[in-house]
Amino acid sequence: MTADLSRRMMLGLLAGSSALLGSAPAFAQAGNGLLDKVRKAGVIKIGITNGLPYSSLNPDGSLDGVAPTLVRTVMERLGVPKVEGIVVSYGQLIPGLQAGRWDMIGADMTITKERCDQVTYCDPFTVDYAAYPYLKSELPDPPKTIKEIGQRKLKFAVLAGAYNMKAFRAAYEKPEDYIQVYPDSPAILEAVTAKRAQIGCTGMRVIREVIKQKPGSFEYLYPLPDDMVSPASAAFRPADTDLSSAFIAEFRKMKVSGEWQKIITGFTFDVFPGSAELTADRACAESDTSSH
Repeated sequence: MTADLSRRMMLGLLAGSSALLGSAPAFAQAGNGLLDKVRKAGVIKIGITNGLPYSSLNPDGSLDGVAPTLVRTVMERLGVPKVEGIVVSYGQLIPGLQAGRWDMIGADMTITKERCDQVTYCDPFTVDYAAYPYLKSELPDPPKTIKEIGQRKLKFAVLAGAYNMKAFRAAYEKPEDYIQVYPDSPAILEAVTAKRAQIGCTGMRVIREVIKQKPGSFEYLYPLPDDMVSPASAAFRPADTDLSSAFIAEFRKMKVSGEWQKIITGFTFDVFPGSAELTADRACAESDTSSH
C-alpha cells in the first residue's frame, strides 16, 4: 500500500461519514441491563492498557489518558460517578470483556473488522497512524516501509493484539524468528532501549510523551507509507445495548458541543477533518483486515 493510498483511505473513511449525528442504536428497556446495574453500584469497571496518553493507572488508583477521561466524562453524565480501571495487555482486552472481568473496554482500542465481529464500538475517540521507535546508534539507516523491516530481518517489538500484526507477519519470511510480542508500549520501548529489538511499533503519542520527558531518547518513523490509518475507541459486549446506546448518544453530544475535540487535543491528538462525523459502523465497514 502506498502513502497516497493510505491517506486516501483516511479521506474516504472520513468523507463517507457525514451521516453521524442521526440516532444512536435503540436503548434496551430501562432497568434490565448493565447500565442500570452500574448506576445502582455507582461504579463501572473498565479494562485499559498502560501507556499515556492513551490510558494509564496512577499509583493512587486514579485513571489518566484520553480514553479514561472520555469514559469518565460520559459515565458521570449517565449517572455513574466512579470509574475503576484494570490494567491488562492489549491482547487481553476483548477476552477479559467477554469473560466479565470488566464492564467495558475503556482503552483506545483500534477498530478492525475482526474486532467489530466481537464487540460493539463507540464512535472513534481518536484517528491516527502507528509510530516506529528506534535508536539511531543501533539503526543509523532506518527502514522506509513495513515491507523493508521484514526484508532486512530486523528484530521487531510489537504490541500483543496489534491491529497491524498481519501486515507485520506478512513482511517476514519467518516472522516467528524476528517479531517479539510485548504486553504494552512501555515494554516495547524498554526492549528497544535494551537492544533486544532494533525497532518497535507503538502509538506516536506515546513516543512524543517519552521524547518530551527525555529528549534524544528515541528516533521514530511516522507514518510509514504502507501502514494503515487506525481509528480507535472504547468498546462494549454486544449484549449490553443499554450501556452502549446511552454511551454513544452522550458521546455524540460531546462531539457536537466541541468538548470531545478539546479533550483529545489536550492529550496531543489531532482532530482530522471529518473525524467528528466518523461513526463506529463506518470505521468497521472500511477497515481492511488484510492489513491488520
